[in-house]
Amino acid sequence: MEISVLQEFVSLVETCSFQETAAIMNVSQSALTKHIHKLEEELNLSLFDRSTRNVKLNDFSEDFYPYAKHIIQLHQEALSSLNELKNQNKRQITIVYTPVLGQYGLVETISDFTKKYPEHNLSTIESYQPLSLLSQRKSDFAFVSENDAQDESFNKLIYKTDHLAVVLPDSHPLAGQNSVTIEQLYDEQFILHSSPNPTMHEETQKFMDLCDSKGFTPNIVAESQFTATMVRYVSAGRGIAVLNRLHIPTEVPNISIVDLYPTIHSYIYLLYPRKFSHSSAMDFLHFVIGQLST
Repeated sequence: MEISVLQEFVSLVETCSFQETAAIMNVSQSALTKHIHKLEEELNLSLFDRSTRNVKLNDFSEDFYPYAKHIIQLHQEALSSLNELKNQNKRQITIVYTPVLGQYGLVETISDFTKKYPEHNLSTIESYQPLSLLSQRKSDFAFVSENDAQDESFNKLIYKTDHLAVVLPDSHPLAGQNSVTIEQLYDEQFILHSSPNPTMHEETQKFMDLCDSKGFTPNIVAESQFTATMVRYVSAGRGIAVLNRLHIPTEVPNISIVDLYPTIHSYIYLLYPRKFSHSSAMDFLHFVIGQLST
């Protein structure tokens, strides 16, 4: 009985959706189906009612669910204990961050720290599941956006503050203004940020919430996971984009960046465990706090 299959089973119980679980666990739906079938064969019983389009729990899945979660928790605790023991006397620091946060000064922060503390061995990981790595003690710190910062089991501090801005063609009548309101954009064609996950991208969610509060349905003509692609669309005259200001590459020609009013803030957080297993991690935390105070 593989831990990864138990994790997939737990997720499937919680979502009741093969599609959503496949996205969360980063596997194909066909592979997920095979894994669940394998688990059922090992247990010699059926865990789900598939007589309808939606996945429904039965008595077996409801009974097995808490045991599966407990097994996963014990596995993670065992790995964490071994990892702490392995690194107890090492000056090793591991930092994880989601790929889209790379332009928030993380490279400079990490580089400056390694110059000041050359005795520490620092490694970084880009991942769309930073909390998972932090929970499993495979990283000491996680730089995350707001959605991932809701887990109250970690300490957190605000690393960067950002806000929504509008990217316009430089020939646009509103280009060059200090700010624009949503009412001034009613007739525009919008290019928005899509998400690799089932949940809506945070920038897009905040913009859509603003539109909803104004009773306005935006005309969305394109979506992309990549900021550079969105800005190139704007440069080519396809429409306008709404992005966090610090996300916007300034080297793209023929664009103008204007703040959206009223200001809609976004925050980047640094998450870390309530207790460190070695002093090297404390050095990094103090370094970041020192940078924020200057």
